[in-house]
Amino acid sequence: AQDRGEFDNLPGTGKPLDLTPNPHAQEQELAFKVLKDAGFAPDWIELDKVIRNKLQSARTVLLRQWQWREDRLHELSGHSNSWSEAERSRVEAGWQDAVAAFEAGLQDINQEIAVLNLSVPGTRFQRSKLDAAHELARLNTEVSCVLSRSTLARRENADGWPSLYGWG
Repeated sequence: AQDRGEFDNLPGTGKPLDLTPNPHAQEQELAFKVLKDAGFAPDWIELDKVIRNKLQSARTVLLRQWQWREDRLHELSGHSNSWSEAERSRVEAGWQDAVAAFEAGLQDINQEIAVLNLSVPGTRFQRSKLDAAHELARLNTEVSCVLSRSTLARRENADGWPSLYGWG
């Protein structure tokens, strides 16, 4: 097979072997290495990735809804007729619907966290359940940093929460 060149273009050719032991694998180290080398991870790691992605998505949707609400209320701020009052009520109702959807999404994520916590190999890998009130307080803290509507910019902090800032 070597004479026929079947080993010439294998993945990782010319690269050093990664012989770093996994300190968390214990007696399952060989199984984890085979999975890692094949591009897979244990189910609980894949589930944790799904949870983190869903949480990031839910936070982003809520932030966009908040931005839409603020922009719309700003547009309506100079008007006091019956139509603009009705529109303000509609905007606030839409915001309450967005918050309710966010809370329902967190409940679904918390169910997945419960499954994750039962499948991790040790308690240090478990995740805390999410609290909707805490998440909404985080949003309020983040958006309170907005100093100027004209210089609104987005970034993400270390844990993936969309962050707003208006300076710079």
